[in-house]
Amino acid sequence: MRATRIFLLLGLLASSAALAQSNFRISYEFAVPMGATKDYIDRFSSRGAHLDASFELSYAFHLELSAGLNSFNAVKEGVLSTTDGQDVSGKQFRYLNVIPLMGGFAWHIPMGRGGRIWAGINGGAAYFERIIDLGLNEYSLSDWQWGIQPHIGIAFPLDRGTALFFDGRWNYFWERHGIPAQQYFSFGVGLLFSGSSRK
Repeated sequence: MRATRIFLLLGLLASSAALAQSNFRISYEFAVPMGATKDYIDRFSSRGAHLDASFELSYAFHLELSAGLNSFNAVKEGVLSTTDGQDVSGKQFRYLNVIPLMGGFAWHIPMGRGGRIWAGINGGAAYFERIIDLGLNEYSLSDWQWGIQPHIGIAFPLDRGTALFFDGRWNYFWERHGIPAQQYFSFGVGLLFSGSSRK
């Protein structure tokens, strides 16, 4: 019984140490579509946000958890082939909403006073919602797609435990259930809140 309590205490201490070296990042994001995503919507997106939580597992090696939202929209003229086999022509208002939920690992290199550089890769899934408004009709297709998300970032200290950061992510999701492979590059600016001021 005493050994169990010791192990529980050690686990709590280890969790506290990991929490002390953790950081949370919130950012405003821009995104540039690529590949099939660009074929569907070729317009730069300025509507996005990301929330990341990073937990140090060993020195400089972190577990990363990530959630975000990117919204694209564009207007196109042309003929649309609908799912019921009809062709409809006219001005199309196209929308694409992406909600990625990812997890992975990253290496964080401390730069002193709370600054850092990091690079890593996440994997997981994203919910894609594609909507086309054409006249009085709306056509939509949505599903989850598996994908990967390599990412890099740099943070500059502002005050104790707070830093300004810039990051970039390449988002790639494999084809699934009629939605082609999706990819886009996103870059963000935001605030990093650190649990420790380790130098």
